[in-house]
Amino acid sequence: MSSLPLWLSIEPGKSEIRLLLSEPSAGTSLKARLPPEPADPRALMMLLEALSLWYGLPLHAVLDADSEDVRRRPEHWSLLLGDAPDCAVRVEWVAVPPCRRHDRFMESMGAFAQGRKLVSFAATGQR
Repeated sequence: MSSLPLWLSIEPGKSEIRLLLSEPSAGTSLKARLPPEPADPRALMMLLEALSLWYGLPLHAVLDADSEDVRRRPEHWSLLLGDAPDCAVRVEWVAVPPCRRHDRFMESMGAFAQGRKLVSFAATGQR
């Protein structure tokens, strides 16, 4: 069994919630568009647990904390993504920071595109 986790992005929108699951060293294995509200408040966490169990791997989920709905109703999202009952599922609220000012010294060293690809692939399986 791999010790690398699955990665799942959760992107709430007005008309749907988008999910993207990535397997370590394999990349995207599941894309889903779900209704914006689950019928049961436990459904989202149960889905995350089920994915972890299906693959037999820990799951790291990242919620788009900068989405309009999450900013408007953070307590709702806290209830949907409440405490994970075991260590197999971890949820992080993530907001992508704005681009920072470029360091001229670092720019002069090149883009290190291969290094960025290696880190991305090792962490998420995305190519």
